[in-house]
Amino acid sequence: MITIELFGVPRMRAERDSVVVEADSLGEAFRALGVACPALDPTVVQEGRLRSHYLVAVNGRQLTADPATPLREGDVVVLLSAEAGG
Repeated sequence: MITIELFGVPRMRAERDSVVVEADSLGEAFRALGVACPALDPTVVQEGRLRSHYLVAVNGRQLTADPATPLREGDVVVLLSAEAGG
């Protein structure tokens, strides 16, 4: 299982702080996130990809949006948004 932690706009839209999914890659995780949280599809995720103003941190080490990024059991994916500004 992969835990996707939501922050900022994705958290507000999904009305939850995390989602647990089964996935072997970020693309699979993004698809599963869209199914689990329909409010995020297509504004945050669309067809297994993140929209352009989002990134994820995989296990706090790797910032990416590449759907081909492999995931392993127990990984934590943190979804970050630049949508709110700063």
